[in-house]
Amino acid sequence: MLFLVLSIITSTSLVIILKLFDRFKIDTFQAIVINYWVCTITGGVIENYYTFQNWQQVTNHEWLLPAILLGIFFIGLFNLMGYTAQKVGLTAVSVANKLSLVIPVVAAFIFFNEQITILKITAIALAIIAVVMVTYQKNDTQHRISIWHFILPIILFIGSGFNDSVVNYVQKKMLPAEESGLFVIWIFQIAAIIGSILLIVLFLLKKKIWQWRNILAGICLGVPNYFSMFYLIKALSNSGWQSSIVFPINNVSIVICSAITGIIFFKEKISTLLLTGILIACLSIFLLM
Repeated sequence: MLFLVLSIITSTSLVIILKLFDRFKIDTFQAIVINYWVCTITGGVIENYYTFQNWQQVTNHEWLLPAILLGIFFIGLFNLMGYTAQKVGLTAVSVANKLSLVIPVVAAFIFFNEQITILKITAIALAIIAVVMVTYQKNDTQHRISIWHFILPIILFIGSGFNDSVVNYVQKKMLPAEESGLFVIWIFQIAAIIGSILLIVLFLLKKKIWQWRNILAGICLGVPNYFSMFYLIKALSNSGWQSSIVFPINNVSIVICSAITGIIFFKEKISTLLLTGILIACLSIFLLM
């Protein structure tokens, strides 16, 4: 339970930090790339492990290929989220990202033979409704309706759910408990390498201008980002709950905490729809626990 709570807290802090990026005029992509390197360094310090010096040893781990795949997807999905926000809107990004909890839950039922109950299905259905209600924004309609309104959110939905499903599979089938930190390090390290290559190309094409404040932003983002993933994997292995319970509780709790944070610290408007969504989300968590 403690690891799940810590995962929710650190994940919510990421939402707060990203919200502050606009206020301080942070280049999000530059900060994200720095963030991935900070995640790698943070993990290396925590695990007392210097990954570049132990490359040959790490290649013997069967989880290395999934870690590389996840690293590629991490940086790819980040860019897709930004593009989707521009083409479709922030609401579509939020809903697609959070509703992706359905995919690892269904995967858990199919591949890991986790128990399916009426109560669990009801709770997950309520969670889905709650996510849509909490993330819905009336003023997010400035984008002209096109085929991208359907294609981009679907790709984002599938990609986010795929990431969670792979993490769940690796944790259950490949990953010894003592190597969970190292696995997380390699995910972020691959994302950092690919992101750095993309960033260098953008600098050479003069599409980006280096700004030193992005380093501080990346550090602020990177430390909690590492622990959000680290604690989620720990929660999957140590909470005593099935993953079909952990993922909905984790995602919905992040939505609730982010909404409450927005109301308290960012003076976001309180609507009947938002409050109803939060109450339904709380009910879904209660039913799952």
